[in-house]
Amino acid sequence: MSPGKVKIINRVLADLLAFLKDQPQGKYLEELDDKSLPQVSDALLVMVQFKTALSSFASRHRRSDVYGSSAYWVTEEHLQAEAEEYSEDEDEDYSDEADT
Repeated sequence: MSPGKVKIINRVLADLLAFLKDQPQGKYLEELDDKSLPQVSDALLVMVQFKTALSSFASRHRRSDVYGSSAYWVTEEHLQAEAEEYSEDEDEDYSDEADT
């Protein structure tokens, strides 16, 4: 591989490492060695490791709706909104029971 290609690939890998490094598979991920200029097969192996880590990340942080027709990312904001909605539902259930 040429130094330019390694540099381009490493820019993408560096961005991915920023959030994958703290994930379970993150300890196996690293950028390509730009000093020894890897073979294409080495680069493919590294990219497969990143793809696997990304798939694992998505399976942990994406959920489907009840019907499976759409998916969404589970974020802090989403979890907070769900907690607030759950709290409101419990308050409504409690007030319904108090009325009877």
